Amino acid sequence: MAFYTKYLVCYDIENNRKRKKFSDSLKSLGLVRLQKSVFFGHLNRAEIKALERMARELLDPDEDKAFWTPTPLNEDALKKGIGYDQFHYIQPDGHITV
Repeated sequence: MAFYTKYLVCYDIENNRKRKKFSDSLKSLGLVRLQKSVFFGHLNRAEIKALERMARELLDPDEDKAFWTPTPLNEDALKKGIGYDQFHYIQPDGHITV
C-alpha cells in the first residue's frame, strides 16, 4: 500500500521548452495545476524521488528555480481564496501504477 503526502510544487523557469517539459512531468506524476507555475497533489515516496531526479536532470540551478514541499493545503482551504470556487481535486486511491 502506498502512503501519499500532499505536496505543493512551485517553479520559475524562463526557457519555454524546459518549462513545458517540467510541467508535463508534474502532470504525469498526477499533480494538478493551481496556477501557471504552481502544482498540487498527493505523492508517494517513489513519486517524490522521481520528482527530485527529474528536477536535477531538467533544471539548471544557475537559471531556474523550483521547490516542492509537503503542505496541509486542501480543497476547502483553496476555496477560501479567489478563483478556486469550481476547483475539485480527486485524491489518489493508492491503486494507480505510475
